[in-house]
Amino acid sequence: MKSKGIFVITSVYHILLSILLIEERKLKNNTLVIVEITPDIETLIDGLKRTPWFDDVILMIGRKKQKELAGKLTYTINRKKIVQLIDKKNNSLNNIKASDTSFDIYICSPDSAKNYFIYKYKNHNKFMVEDGLKTYVTTAPKTFKKITSALVNRPLVNGFDKKINKVFATNPEGLPLELKVKSEKLNWKQTLKNLETDKLSLLSLAFLPSTSLSEGGLFPLEKSKSIIITQTLNEDGVVDNESIKLNLYRNFVNQANTDLIYIKPHPRELTNYETVFKDDERIIVLPKLFPAELLNLLPNLKFEKAFTAFSTAIDNLDNVNTKINLGHTYFNDM
Repeated sequence: MKSKGIFVITSVYHILLSILLIEERKLKNNTLVIVEITPDIETLIDGLKRTPWFDDVILMIGRKKQKELAGKLTYTINRKKIVQLIDKKNNSLNNIKASDTSFDIYICSPDSAKNYFIYKYKNHNKFMVEDGLKTYVTTAPKTFKKITSALVNRPLVNGFDKKINKVFATNPEGLPLELKVKSEKLNWKQTLKNLETDKLSLLSLAFLPSTSLSEGGLFPLEKSKSIIITQTLNEDGVVDNESIKLNLYRNFVNQANTDLIYIKPHPRELTNYETVFKDDERIIVLPKLFPAELLNLLPNLKFEKAFTAFSTAIDNLDNVNTKINLGHTYFNDM
């Protein structure tokens, strides 16, 4: 492994894991590439540039715009051409030459929008960083899929491609066999606990430049609290429409029975929870663009209950008495 890396992400959780992996591995002079998919994530760029973890932060077009740039036919049968098309439009990426082998590539949840890095950096180590539940429940592609992908030179997604040398995961034993054999434990929870005070402040400011996560302000100590971690259930087709999702979360609200109920929206959600629950004074909607895992940094913050459909973020919260997780299989028959 090299002493520096390019970290390719699409979510705020990916950013957090990247930072903690940098801390754990003592990496220097890193670059963060944000692939567009999460609304407004580009607003974090200036703050992230001011941290010690990244020398540069670059925004890259996502799958939809890549497809428009290449054209449907080229994107389908000659996707490798996306490298020269993106480099022509993005000087910052173009300046990171394939001939420079002084860094490794860390891809958080490899997918089609990130194939650019597999195509361009042939001679680099390419590592995958986990993406929550999806990493553990996605099975290896069938033989037919492997053959058709090989015919059009398209890397397999979710870390199953042979060009991905290693998979960093919180729970390597829980991975599909094809990923487990090339896995290494990601000790992000312990690394977060061990961060020095100044770095904890920088971490908080990177995600919440205008919001304080103080216990006494946003989280009054004298009030009992619950938290609902929401997800892109209708946006990603897990349920048919937003009404079904909101009925689920209203049931969570009814079960909470605490003075305050916090809603942590998923960064890609389109639902406006401030409007939906505007008449319920108990409900406080937290900012979208920060990882829920940062709530562990508040030693006096305790939640009586935490609710989610199936977000792994609930497993990462250490300050909860009772966790209600419906699980992914709950939605199989919906």
